[in-house]
Amino acid sequence: MTAAIDIRGVTKIYNPGSNQPVKALDDVSLTINDNEFFTLLGPSGCGKTTLLRLIAGFEQVSGGEIMLFDDEIENLEPNRRPVNTVFQHYALFPHMTVAQNVAFGLERLKKPRPEIKATVERVLSLVKMKHLADRRPNQLSGGQQQRVALARALAPSPKVLLLDEPLSALDLKLRQAMREELKQLQKETGITFVFVTHDQEEALAMSDRIAVMSEGEVQQIGGPTDIYEHPLNRFVADFIGDTNFLDGEIVDLNEDLVTCRIGEQSMFEAENSGGHRVGDRVTLFLRPEKIRLSTPDDAVSTESRPGTVANIVYLGNQAAYTVDMGDGVELTAQARPREDGKLPFAVGDSLAVGFSARALRVLAQ
Repeated sequence: MTAAIDIRGVTKIYNPGSNQPVKALDDVSLTINDNEFFTLLGPSGCGKTTLLRLIAGFEQVSGGEIMLFDDEIENLEPNRRPVNTVFQHYALFPHMTVAQNVAFGLERLKKPRPEIKATVERVLSLVKMKHLADRRPNQLSGGQQQRVALARALAPSPKVLLLDEPLSALDLKLRQAMREELKQLQKETGITFVFVTHDQEEALAMSDRIAVMSEGEVQQIGGPTDIYEHPLNRFVADFIGDTNFLDGEIVDLNEDLVTCRIGEQSMFEAENSGGHRVGDRVTLFLRPEKIRLSTPDDAVSTESRPGTVANIVYLGNQAAYTVDMGDGVELTAQARPREDGKLPFAVGDSLAVGFSARALRVLAQ
């Protein structure tokens, strides 16, 4: 694969030489492939927007290199980089029409008028805004304004499009719809998209690959399934999706499974991720959706364990059940309401709690 962006040992320190320097990025290295939808994911302050701004040229690196299609760009002025940015706040010119906003960058580049007209029509068609070309931003909804900002960024045909939390100002339904549109737009244009978000669901839904960041460092890079099913450490497992964590000690193991003591005497078998020994203190993780809840009489698996419903959080299409397993162990599981809308279990109910040893995994770190 061709590398669109190669980040090599990049460090960013704000206020260097002062009494309170801030290291926003610490020796970050990653490669973003051409024609890839790549997401930088992490909580506020993790360094993801700083990295995006370094690629755009709005900030200067403190150390390391940034390569764009094998050309070193970390010292290049922003307007000389073949990248464009779509921000959280779309910054459209209020006195200009939709078409004039999209044409603005092309006019600055002194493109011929016929080319500008054709390009504006093409990109507005791409984002389904051609019929609103003569409107002004204050006559548009939030979703429509975002489409105009996208069209304006796409018009000069950048090699890379940087998107800094562009969906965060939209309501939930519109965000969900725009996820699909953004992914489709990336496929249609073939442009490399670098998307910044703190929303795990957005990242999983749209990305070819994800870099999970924390405290200025990259914790893990991989496809959505890899990140979700095989997190490298507790931070990634906790940040991506809902997770049960069980801290314990390995008391037996073979090539496939480890047996861990959790609490005083509870034993759990889990998939062996390798590199472990008897006596190791480890953390197991188990996704709530991989747990099966049933009444004791309906238990169909020898792997089932007894538990008691301690709490319920109703979420509409499902409910989250906190189940007391005894020995100080609590698990959160999910179950859907019945067809009549009633919940299948109530607080205090005795349950059979089932899950496969393959669903319970040992964190590598």
